This record gives sequence, C-alpha cells and structure tokens, in this order.
Amino acid sequence: MGRTAVAILNTENLLHNLTIIKNRAPKSAIMAMIKANAYGHGLRSTALRLDGHVASFGVASIDEALALRKVGIRSKITLMEGVFEPAELVSASLENFDVVFHNHEQVSWLENAALASPLGVWLKVDTGMGRLGFHVDEAQALLKKLSLCFVQRPLGIMSHFACADEREHVHNNFQIKQFQDLIANFSGTKSINNSAAIFNFPDSNYDVVRPGLALYGVSPVFGTLGSDLLLKPVMTLQTSLIAVRQEKKGAFVGYGGTYRCPEDMPVGIMAMGYGDGYPQKNSNNTPVLVNNTRCQLIGRVSMDMAAVDLRAYPQSRLGDPVTLWGAQLPLEEIASYTGRTPYDLLCAVQSRVKFQWT
Repeated sequence: MGRTAVAILNTENLLHNLTIIKNRAPKSAIMAMIKANAYGHGLRSTALRLDGHVASFGVASIDEALALRKVGIRSKITLMEGVFEPAELVSASLENFDVVFHNHEQVSWLENAALASPLGVWLKVDTGMGRLGFHVDEAQALLKKLSLCFVQRPLGIMSHFACADEREHVHNNFQIKQFQDLIANFSGTKSINNSAAIFNFPDSNYDVVRPGLALYGVSPVFGTLGSDLLLKPVMTLQTSLIAVRQEKKGAFVGYGGTYRCPEDMPVGIMAMGYGDGYPQKNSNNTPVLVNNTRCQLIGRVSMDMAAVDLRAYPQSRLGDPVTLWGAQLPLEEIASYTGRTPYDLLCAVQSRVKFQWT
C-alpha cells in the first residue's frame, strides 16, 4: 500500500469553478492558467480535463507547452513569459503557440526570425505591476514593429494587476486608467483580468480573461473563502494516522521540544511532513480533520510526519484518515496559520504525494 499521503483531485469541482468564472465574464474567452504544474494540480491531467471547455491555456515556458502537445492538447497555448532564445520562436511557430513579448531583445529576435507560419503575438505592457512588460509610452511604436513581422492578426495587448485581490487598493484605479488609455484606439485582442480582477473588476474583463487560482476553487480575493464566491476546492490533501500514542503530562513532542503536553493526552502521528510539501512552520494550533473531527497540530512538522493533539477525538485509531485541507477545511484558513499563501501551499505539494483524480 505504501505511504497514505494523497491529493484527491475533483474533476467536477474544476469544471464547476470554470462555470462560475464564465458566468462572471460571459463575453470573454477563457485562457486557463495552468503554469507551475497547474498550481500544483498536475499540468497534463488538468489540461486534459479543461480541454474543449476553455479557449486557450497559459503556461510559463515552451517546455510546459510542448508537454501539453505531447499528450494531445491541440488548443491554443500562450507562452506567458515569452521565449528565452531565438530558436524557441521557430518551435512556437510550428506548434501554433502564442508568444508574449515583454522586452526589446525578444522583439529583435522576431524581426530576424525565419518562421514557418505566422506567429500569434501578445504585447505585454506594464501598467503598474513593475515586473514584466514595456512602458506604456512605448506601446504604440512596438505594436507597429510587431505588425511588420510575420505575425497573426489581430495582435493582442495584455497587462497584469498588482493588487486586484484588494478591491479598494488605490493602485487598481491607476492601472485600470492606464490600460483604458492604452487600448482606446486599439482594435486587437485585449486582456488584463486575472482571477481576482474577474470578481472585483468585471468591467475590465475585455476579450480574454486569465483565471488561475479561482479555477482550483481557492478565493483570489483578500478576506474571503472560495465558498464565498461559490467556488469549490479541486484538491483535498489527505493522509492517515500511522501511530496513536498516550503521552503523560509534561512530555515533549517533536524536534526542539516546542510543545509540552499540558496533561495526560492522546497524540497521533500522521504521515505528512515538509518532505511532502506540508509547511514546516505551521503553528501549534493549525487545524486538521481526523475522521472529520477538528483537531490541532502540535510540535514541529518533521520531514515525513507531524503530530496531532487527539484530545478532541480520543477514540482515534491507527489508520484513521487525516485531512490537511479540502472542502471542510479551506486552504485559505490553513494559509493563515502558516505565514504562506494558498498559491505557495498548492505549488509546494511534492511528487511523492499520490495524485488521484475523481
């Protein structure tokens, strides 16, 4: 049987979340963001379940895009970080990948490229994220440059919000105005909204929206849960108890003796640790569900194991299931105990955890 650490992934919930997003952006095409191994859910398996339900996919690099082609994904795929060397433009042309251009060197490569077929092109403009993209005042000249190359029509313009998860953040209005001015006389394809902006700024949905976290059932909006937005978690992270111990008052639990039993008490050891991607810096009161009963972590998380206070469920037995996050224990809540974000937690789940789609 082996270790019982498993990520149970729900196809029905994935497609449900997509429906919620489509209802929020009914006039927009969906570019499903599946970069970073589909936010920890599995690049290929997630894409295969979404294929035919979305207009296109967004990935970080050509390696991710080629992996999708190898499993039969024929939909449009966009390289969100563009190409990293000139040869990748040729591959992108052959495989019908769209390419995001965010620096002058990439544009120069395109101007000198010998392509087999016209390339799908997005111009990335920095409206205030301060990460990738050209300055707004460069955009018109670059669009003209790109239009003279061997490219598909229409061209696309995209940007990215920095603070869309906080609806009232003043920087959002600045970025919205920057993008509105930029596209005032632009007839091509327009895109700025990520998951949070789809919910917070529907007037900016435009031609293409790019949902990521929301697809996986986790709220992208600060201070809310996925359920508040009618989203359902795709991943349930689960394991089991591999030991149940009776500890005496004053006994230490785990490395460093950071927890000392306040009374005689049952302690469970679960088969999940930081080697599986579960955060080592969980606080002593991080919740878990043992047989659907809410219990708490105690002591430090080890590489392969962690300890659980079983006083809330003293009848626990060897093999009882333990849920780390899922429908009854929101990932957003777990993140609040760890000092990490839901993005970070999902992407950290390691390959030795078994992945099972339902």
